[in-house]
Amino acid sequence: MARKKQRFSLQRPVKNAATSSSGKAKSKGLFQYVPHLKHVAIMLAAMTLALTLIDYQFKVILKDELQNDALAGFMGTFYGVTGLLALAVQFFVAGKVLTKFGVMTALLVFPVVLLAGSIGVLALPVLAMVVLVKGSDKVVGDTINSSVNQLIMLPVPPKWRSQAKGFLDGTARNGAKGAAAIALIFLSPQLTAQQLGYIIVGLLVISIGSAIMLRGAYVETLISTLESSERRFDGMELDFIHPASMKLLLSALTGADQRQALYALCTLHELEGFDLEPYLPGLLHHRAQEVVISTLDIIASTKPANMENELYALMDHGDTDISAHALMALAAYGNERHLELITGQLESKHLAMKTAAIAGLIKYYGIEGMFRAVSVLKPLLDSRYVAERAAVAELFGLIGIREFHKPLIPLLQDDSPQVLHQAIRSAGQLRAPELIPYVVPLLQRGEVRKDAIETLASGKPEQAVALLEPYFHQEQPLLHLPKVFERMAAAPAFDKLLSLYGGSCIEMRNAMTESLVRLQRHVHANHKYNSIVEGLIILELNLYWGLGKHTEGLLSVSGYEEITELVIQHRKETVRRIFHLLSLIHDAATIRAVYANWSGGDARKQANAMELIDQLVRGQLRLHMVKLMNDGDPRLRVARTAEQIAGQLRWLETLGDRWLNRLIAYAADRLASDGLQALMKQIDILRSYSLFQKLSSRDLSILAEKLEIFEVSAGEYIFRETDEVNMLFLVAEGRVGIYHEGVRLAERQPGEAFGQLGLLVHHNHTADALAETNTVLWRLDSETFYEVMFDRSDIAIEMMRQLSARLRKVLARQHTTGQHTISESQIPELQTATAIESGSDMLGVVTEEDDSLLRRILILRKVEIFAYLAEDDIVRLAQMVDEVRYEAGEDICLEGDYGDTLYGIIEGSVTVHVGGATLASLGEGDCFGEMAIIDSAPRSANCTAATATVLLQLQRDQVFSLCFQNIDVLRSMIRLLEERLKGMAA
Repeated sequence: MARKKQRFSLQRPVKNAATSSSGKAKSKGLFQYVPHLKHVAIMLAAMTLALTLIDYQFKVILKDELQNDALAGFMGTFYGVTGLLALAVQFFVAGKVLTKFGVMTALLVFPVVLLAGSIGVLALPVLAMVVLVKGSDKVVGDTINSSVNQLIMLPVPPKWRSQAKGFLDGTARNGAKGAAAIALIFLSPQLTAQQLGYIIVGLLVISIGSAIMLRGAYVETLISTLESSERRFDGMELDFIHPASMKLLLSALTGADQRQALYALCTLHELEGFDLEPYLPGLLHHRAQEVVISTLDIIASTKPANMENELYALMDHGDTDISAHALMALAAYGNERHLELITGQLESKHLAMKTAAIAGLIKYYGIEGMFRAVSVLKPLLDSRYVAERAAVAELFGLIGIREFHKPLIPLLQDDSPQVLHQAIRSAGQLRAPELIPYVVPLLQRGEVRKDAIETLASGKPEQAVALLEPYFHQEQPLLHLPKVFERMAAAPAFDKLLSLYGGSCIEMRNAMTESLVRLQRHVHANHKYNSIVEGLIILELNLYWGLGKHTEGLLSVSGYEEITELVIQHRKETVRRIFHLLSLIHDAATIRAVYANWSGGDARKQANAMELIDQLVRGQLRLHMVKLMNDGDPRLRVARTAEQIAGQLRWLETLGDRWLNRLIAYAADRLASDGLQALMKQIDILRSYSLFQKLSSRDLSILAEKLEIFEVSAGEYIFRETDEVNMLFLVAEGRVGIYHEGVRLAERQPGEAFGQLGLLVHHNHTADALAETNTVLWRLDSETFYEVMFDRSDIAIEMMRQLSARLRKVLARQHTTGQHTISESQIPELQTATAIESGSDMLGVVTEEDDSLLRRILILRKVEIFAYLAEDDIVRLAQMVDEVRYEAGEDICLEGDYGDTLYGIIEGSVTVHVGGATLASLGEGDCFGEMAIIDSAPRSANCTAATATVLLQLQRDQVFSLCFQNIDVLRSMIRLLEERLKGMAA
C-alpha cells in the first residue's frame, strides 16, 4: 500500500476548503471557536436528564392517583390547558421577558421554575405538585426556554453554527436521553418517584450553574461578533438583543470611529423594535461624511418626526454632497411647505443640489413635482458636458422609480465612460427588464464591464438567468456573459450554464468552463450533476477526436500551416475544458494538479497523473480519459488526396470559428482579399518578435486589426530620447535608424519592429528613432494594447508568463553565478510585501474566528499585484479565499512542484529553503507564492511550516476572475513584473 501511495504522488496537493475546516476544527476544537458551547452542552444535557426523570415521576404518581377513564380525561384536560397557557405565554410574556431582562436572565427562568417545583415535590409528593412541575415544562419550556436556546447560538458565525447545533442536538441531547434511559432501567426498581426528586434537584442545580457560567462566555462571543464589521445575523429577524451587546453598539454608534459608527448604524437601523430616532440629530453632526450621508439616507427612508429643521440647516453645509442628501431627505417628507424651497434649488449653481432637487420633486411630489423638474431635466439630458450627463444618469437611480426608465436609455448609449458608469449603476437600482438590452452590449467595453456585470447579476437569480438566456444564442458571442452568471453565485446560474454548454460555440465554452469552476464553490454539489457533466465531457472528447482526425495530413499541403496551428490550439483548449469539467465532479485541487503534471510535467509525473485518473474516474468515462491521456499528436504530414483535404476543411468550417473559416478561405485563394493579405502580413511581422511568438494567429489578428497607419517623412524623428512614447512600431515601408547621442546603433527595415517595451510599461526611451527615408509605419499604442489584453485574457496571461519567465531566468542565473545577493523580494516563491503599519497593528487584535474577513483583507492589501483593487473587490477576494492549517514540519510546497497558489500567513511561521540553505523565515502577515498566480511555473523553493501555521490560500483562477474585470489591476500586475525585471537587470 505504501508503494502504491508513493506512485500516485504528483506533488504536495493544495489543501481544499473542506480539508482546511476539518483540520482546523480537529486541531483547535469546536469549543475554541464557540467559547460558550461547552456550558450550553452541560446545561442541555443536565436539563434533558432532569426532564426525562420528571416525565417518569409525573407518570408514576399520576398512575397511582388516577385510573382508566379518570386518567384519560385528566390527560386530555392537562394537555389542553397547558397548550392554551403556552400560547398565551408565547404571545404576551416571552417577548417582554426577553426584551426587559435579556437572554441570560431569561435562560434561568425555566430551570429555576423546575427547581422550585421539584423541591416542592420532595416536600409534598402529591398530584398537584407534580402537575405543576410537568406543566411548567409545557408552558415555560416550549416558549421562553425554546426561544432562548435559539438565541444563544446567534453570535456563532454561520460556518460554525451548524456544527455547534449538530453537536448539541446529536451528541449532547441524544446522549443525555440515552443516559436517562439507562439510569431509569437501573434506578426505577430501587428508588421511589419521590426519591428520584433528589437526583432531579441535583441535575437542575448543575443546569443553573452552567447557565450562570455561560453568561460570560456568551457575552464574549457576542461582542467579538459585533466588533467584526463583516458579521451579519444571516437574515434572522430580532426584536431584542442582549444588554451588553446593545451597550457596545450604542458606544460604537456615538463614537468617533467611522467604520464602527457605520456598522452600528446599519445594524441598529435593521434591528426590529429599536428606536434610532433619538440618535439621529447627533449622527448628523458626526465628523465623518459617510456617517452623515448614511444617516440622511435613513431619514429619507423612515421620515422621523421633528427632523425637518435639522435638514434645513444641513442644506447650507459646506460639503455639497451632504447638502444634496439633506435636500433629498427633506423632499422625502413630501410636505407642501417645502415645495418652493426645493424648487428654488433647481437654479443652484451646484450640480449636485440641482440634481437632488430634480430627483426629490419627481420622486416625492407627483405630477406637480415632475412638471416643475422636467424643464431643467431635459437640457441636462442633452448637455454637451460630461459631468452634467453623468449627474443626470445618477439621478435616475436616486429617483428609483422603475417605470421612469426610458430617459436612461440614451445615457446607456453615451460615449463617455463616466456617464456609462453612472447610467449602468442606476439601471441596477431600477432593475427594469427593459434596460437589459442596453446593458448587455456594454459587457464588451472594458472600462465599464465591471459595472455591467454587477447590474446584470443583481436581482433574483432565477429571473436574471431567464432574462439573459437569449443572449447566449446570438451570432456574435458575448464572451463575458458567463461572468455575469458567475457573479450571481447561485445554483440557477450554475444549472443554466450547464444546460447551455452543449449548444455553445468553442470560445463561449472556454468562458463557460472557467465560470462553472468558480461557481462550483457557491453550489452544493450533488450527484444530479454527475451524469450531466459526464455527458458534456463525452461531448468534448468527441470534439477532440474529431479535431485530431480532421487535422491529419494538413501540413502535407503548402499554405495550411496557420489552419493546422489553430486546430492544434483548439485541441489543447478542448483538453483544458475536459479537465475543468472533470473538476466539477471530483476534487478540484486534485484535478488541477493532474492536468498540470500531465500537460507540463516530466515522464514520471505524467505517468503518475494518468494512474491517478485511472483510479479516480469510474465507468465508461474512465476508458475515455485513459485513451485521451495516452493519445499522441495527430499525423500532420500523412498523405491525403485533395478530396480528403476538402472534406476535412468542410468539417472544420462547421465548428463556427469565424477566424478559422477566414483562414480556410485565405488558404483556398490568397488573392481573394487584399485586406486579409495585409492582415496576414502584419501577423507575420508581429510573430517575428519574441514578445508575441507564442500567441495564436487568432490573438495576433486581433492585435493586427488595432494597428494604425502612420507616415513619416525622411529626416523626421518618430520619437526622441527621453520622450515618453508608449507605442509599438512596425515598419511597412522605408527605413528607420536608431541613434543614441548621434551614434547610429541599428536600423529597422520593412518587416521589423521597435518600441515594444512601451506597450507594457510607461517609460522614457533611451534612443532616438529617425526616419531615414519616407517611411510608412503601423503603430499600436499602450492603451489599445491593454484594452485588447483586458478583452482577451489569454493574451494578457501570455504576456505575464513571458515576463515571469525572464524574471525567473535572471534569478536562476544570479543564484548560480553568485553575482548578486538574492533578497526576499526577488525570490519568486517569496514575494513578501512591505507590511502596512496600521494593518500590522490591527492584525494583532483581530479575533481568531475562522471566517474573519478582516485579517484576510489586511494580508491581501499587502500583496503588490492587488494594489489597484477597489475596497469592495478586496473584500470579495477575501471572501473567496480559504484558510488551511499545516502542522510544524509539514511541507506547504516543494521545489519543482506545480504551483498556482499564493499563500498569506495568518498564524505561525514558514521557512523558505533550497536544499539545506535557508533563504528566509516568514511570519504573520507575510505572503509567498505570488508568481505562481501569474505563470503556474514549478516552485523555485521549498516552503515548510516552522510552527503550527494557518495560511490564507488564494488560487490563480480566483484572482483572474476579479482582475480581468479591472484594467488597472491588469496594468499593475504586468508593470510589477517589468519593474522587478528592470531592477534586477540594473
